[in-house]
Amino acid sequence: MKDPSKSLGVNLQTHKTQSTAEQTMERLIFSLSELENLGQTLISGHTNFNHSSKTYLRITLGTLQIRRGAILRYHSTQQNLDVVAVTPDEVFPSIPVEPDELTALLQHAFIENAAPPDPLKQFFDRSAKLAEIIDIHLWVPLKIQDEFLGMIGLGKFLARDTLEAWEKELLTTLAHQISIAIAYSQMVEGIQSEKFRLFMLAESAPQICQLLQPEEAAEQVVQQAVSLLDANVGALMLTNTDQQELEMHYAFPETLLEQTTDSDSANGHLIPYSEEAPVSEALTSVDMLKSVVTEGLPGHCPPESDTFFGGRNLMAVPIPGRDGDILGIVVVGDKEERGGSITAFTDEDVILLDSFAKQAGVAIENARLHQEALEARQLQAEMEEARKIQVNLIPDMLPDIPGYEVAGHYEPRGPVGGDYYDCIALPTGRWGLAIADVSGKGMQAALLMATLRAGLISELSRVRNIDTEDMEQETATHEPLYAEIADMAMTLNSLLYASGTEEKYATFFYSHLNPETDTLTTLNAGHNPPLLVRKDGTYKWLGEDVGGIPLGMFPNDMVTNIAEYEAEHVQLISGDVVVYYTDGVTETVNVEDDYYEEERLVEASIACKDEDAEGIRSSLHKAVMDFQGEADQFDDLTLLILRKT
Repeated sequence: MKDPSKSLGVNLQTHKTQSTAEQTMERLIFSLSELENLGQTLISGHTNFNHSSKTYLRITLGTLQIRRGAILRYHSTQQNLDVVAVTPDEVFPSIPVEPDELTALLQHAFIENAAPPDPLKQFFDRSAKLAEIIDIHLWVPLKIQDEFLGMIGLGKFLARDTLEAWEKELLTTLAHQISIAIAYSQMVEGIQSEKFRLFMLAESAPQICQLLQPEEAAEQVVQQAVSLLDANVGALMLTNTDQQELEMHYAFPETLLEQTTDSDSANGHLIPYSEEAPVSEALTSVDMLKSVVTEGLPGHCPPESDTFFGGRNLMAVPIPGRDGDILGIVVVGDKEERGGSITAFTDEDVILLDSFAKQAGVAIENARLHQEALEARQLQAEMEEARKIQVNLIPDMLPDIPGYEVAGHYEPRGPVGGDYYDCIALPTGRWGLAIADVSGKGMQAALLMATLRAGLISELSRVRNIDTEDMEQETATHEPLYAEIADMAMTLNSLLYASGTEEKYATFFYSHLNPETDTLTTLNAGHNPPLLVRKDGTYKWLGEDVGGIPLGMFPNDMVTNIAEYEAEHVQLISGDVVVYYTDGVTETVNVEDDYYEEERLVEASIACKDEDAEGIRSSLHKAVMDFQGEADQFDDLTLLILRKT
């Protein structure tokens, strides 16, 4: 017969076991229900893992009947674990994780805190404070395949020393659910971040493209790049293709410019990028920037190899132009995460900055085109002013000289030329005939021509008049007049040298005509020698062997050492013709690239020598134009004809 007390004990124990199993099942069902609801909340986007981590911890601890615990989330960029949920609630510092420790953590499903594997002993030493306060007994790595996501730290188990097998299976399921939640939250955060950055990218395009001042556009390009990439520093460097140099145009912050180093490869804010430019043995940020320009591909440079911005974690991308050329580069550095820590740039960052650089290229070219348009309008206004100046310099009508005919023709190659001619009446009844060719074009040439004309008129008022009686008494070689004209040339040379630049000068030919004696006293300052055609068809070049250098090319003290200005005279008789011209006549080119040259001018002048001055001018102009044909005009074309009737 069975003992009744024993039967009662067995029944009580059976009832207790059944009750515990039912409670466990109820806890499990409730936990799974909460996990499902929490998962749906995450998927709906109404929360993120950091906000819901405390709920995950509560579910885990409640399901396994554990009072204390913690959930830690891993940040791959910072390579550390952040304590995102803990019971009791306290603040703990991040725990660094070394790469070899990361590998070891992925190899274990459960790790006893009291007996860590050898590769993880240093990690457990760094997490000792957390383990002590929470009284952690068991660590559970959170992972999906080979991606480490975090850890669960579990405190002392209630009424037992270890978890049973079915509890470990349940814990594995819970850990997997938490891992999925972390991974999903990371994906959502990444998508939201990219959506925001893409929105900023879309917003930045019209903003920077509307900026038409190059300096303002450069500043906004850098500011937008820094904002898009969460960077602390940024710079815009543009290419100088002629010098093959990268030149700094804007940097943020401005103190960044002070951190650039002067070296063989980076001279101040200029970086040569030609093939001949030296490359350092240890690749630096300067070498990286050169590579971005020459290869047209993005580049990275870690802080340990950087020498340009004072040791920064840099990324740079090329700025393409419409024609495929590289306009420059956008540089950003020191990407900052939440919390202020500096992290490395990702592949997505490269794509984002590369897309932004294309917009920056449009903005930079728009600003350049606008600036060029402004400069073109300014140049057009200056050219119009220069044209007005020049119109006032060239005589509308040439005067009547007793016993002579004069005719002139001026045809500039562009709106403003560099040629000049004049026929100036002197108070003594003599006449000054001048022709000149000022180097260059535009406002400077017009102003230099005006300076020459003003100086010439001023000097002519002081040139002595030497009449026939004076010449017979003093000398028959016109030496007094020669000296006066030579002195005038030296004064004009000094005036033009002081008024112009190194590349500005004027070739000049002056003739002093005395109609009473039919004497023509001439001086050549580097100009094309005028052609004298006699009535009988013979000819000679005036000032071919006697003269000096162009006006304004050298100071006076050098002129005397090179070629002093000398004058000569010629006696004119009825029917003689003097043809003054500029190099636009003899250097006219036809479609076959042949020059008109002096021989053709001689032939044409002899052929029309018996016509009046205006007829000679017209015939010579027609001969030059017929020779030029369909070819473009080479230079300003100027003719001045003097004929003795």
